[in-house]
Amino acid sequence: MMSSVLLLLAVLVAPPLPDGDDPSLLRPTDLLRTFDYPDRWRWIPEQNIPKGKLLKRIGVTSFFSPFIFFEGDVGTGGGFAITDIDFRNKRRTQLAHIWATYTSEGQERLSIAWQKWLAHSDHPGRGVLHGDRDFVGITLSHTRTLTSRFFGLGAETQLADEGSYSRETNSIGFGIQRSFPETGGNWVWHANAFLQTDDLASGKVTGALDVATEHQELFAEGDDFDALWIKAGIRHDTRDAQHLPYRGRSFGFSITGIPLVNDHKTGAVASLMGNWVHPVSPLFHDGGNPAHSHPPTDSIAAFIAISTTMGDVPFWALPSLGGDNILRGTIRGRWRDRSAWATGAEWRPWVLADGFPIFGEIRVERAGLALFAEAGSVADELGDLADAPVHSSVGFGLRFTFDRQALFRMDIGRSDEGDSNLSLSYGLPF
Repeated sequence: MMSSVLLLLAVLVAPPLPDGDDPSLLRPTDLLRTFDYPDRWRWIPEQNIPKGKLLKRIGVTSFFSPFIFFEGDVGTGGGFAITDIDFRNKRRTQLAHIWATYTSEGQERLSIAWQKWLAHSDHPGRGVLHGDRDFVGITLSHTRTLTSRFFGLGAETQLADEGSYSRETNSIGFGIQRSFPETGGNWVWHANAFLQTDDLASGKVTGALDVATEHQELFAEGDDFDALWIKAGIRHDTRDAQHLPYRGRSFGFSITGIPLVNDHKTGAVASLMGNWVHPVSPLFHDGGNPAHSHPPTDSIAAFIAISTTMGDVPFWALPSLGGDNILRGTIRGRWRDRSAWATGAEWRPWVLADGFPIFGEIRVERAGLALFAEAGSVADELGDLADAPVHSSVGFGLRFTFDRQALFRMDIGRSDEGDSNLSLSYGLPF
């Protein structure tokens, strides 16, 4: 939290960098004309691909973030995050990330991720063209969360129903995403497989009910859950980018299944989701030079999603609303059940469109705002969603980027229950 506050202060007080006409920053039309979908390729100029070890590239292609925090129920904690977007100096074809935290009460997290981009066109001396639709990746993760919440099933639960449980998870996973019929094409499929263990215990949230005693059957069904999880999907996607799109739409289907599990029944969650984004006239800038690799572009976006459960799925993996992506005005998992729907819209204006130095070569590329409104509900059966109470949230957020592939956000939302929620996240909510 503190590092985010300092970064935002730096954004507000630092003078803008001059808006030069360096030709290396312009998208290379001579190279892009050879691609079927040139607007879906990111241009990375040579000056943004420095050579050297991790520390030598800090602030350009590698980032280190230490942090210290205190929360009453989990104690004093600290940790660090290291991200290297040019892992092993492979000219931006590989990415690696490590995140580690530990608290005095024993809450802990360690995650390691590696990703390789499969759509890559290298032009030494000039730069790299990078497609963000095709990649493979591996993840290793261990978490022990002492303050997981569960309010019961259904859309009529109250804040007073808050229950607490601890959850320890270990997982190893592999994922792949490819576009077709050609690289960068309108159709995209993905598949992810995880071997994961989950063990539950009583929680540490002060004043909350104990899920282990209040929901004994659900707790037993979700405890000691060792399984193979597979998530796969396909979508039609015309957006100009995956991480930070400004125009286009996407509609797709995905399924998260549990084909193998120890001493439990199998099940799956099927989902449909569509989203749309469109540029709008800017209020705080002139739109920049459209020939640049990432000109400032204001936009509006909307999404709709629906999910339903087949077979048996542990309560902590059921469709849910709340958190940092859907119904951001309340805590993660505030509403859960076997089926859910949600919709929302967001206005995304850039306010400080020019780059801002922090120190040395480290700079914030751009800062902006977001205004959002969302609604949704949950129910036991898909057909019951139409009659379930609808919940909503509204709020605003701050956005800042180091690169078009690196957007960070802080959202503050308020729910129809009068609850509020602050979330810090990487990437857009939809």
